[in-house]
Order: sequence, then structure tokens, then C-alpha cells
Amino acid sequence: MKTQIPTERPNFKTRAHREGFNLDISLPGVKKKDLEVNLAKRLLTITGNRRELEGSFERREEEALRFELKVEIHEDIDDEKIQVTHRNGILTLSLKRRKELAPRKINILAN
Repeated sequence: MKTQIPTERPNFKTRAHREGFNLDISLPGVKKKDLEVNLAKRLLTITGNRRELEGSFERREEEALRFELKVEIHEDIDDEKIQVTHRNGILTLSLKRRKELAPRKINILAN
């Protein structure tokens, strides 16, 4: 009989900046090799597994936990420039606006 791995949704927060925004996802105990980030039709999907050891030293059991987070990417985000970093249990996705849509300063000309 196959056991089903429980699925959870990780905690995350967004931080806006001039060029776009960052998505910080809290993934304590998750290793880089257990993560996957995919983009298809403007839907960004982050999936992974966390394995935890439980029990006494003599008898340890591994408990697996699967997570998934889906984020729809707005059309003003340049999907070619998405960057992902994994550091200290935080997965950070840097999403930048397409250059032609980024805010810019317009100089005022004198007569």
C-alpha cells in the first residue's frame, strides 16, 4: 500500500522595489536539490520536499513533506530575467519588469 505524502503551502512574502519585486519563500530544512521552479504560460510553480528525521537515536523514521506554491506572473514581468537564489532556508525569486515598462525619470527641457 502506497502512503500519501502530505502537502503544505509554505509561508512567503513579497517585497516591491523599483525594478519589480522579490518573492521570499520560507523553506527551513529544504535542500536545493529537493527544489524545483518551473514557469509555463505565466504560471510560476515552486515545488519541493522536506525530509525530517523523527524518533530516538536507536530508531529513526524519515517523514517526508511535499509543498507546492503557484504564482501567476503579471505580463509586465520579464520572464527571461527571473532569478532564483536559495540561502539560509529562504528561496528568493527576483522578478523584474520588462525594461520598456519600468518607471523612468523624464527630464524637463527649458525654452
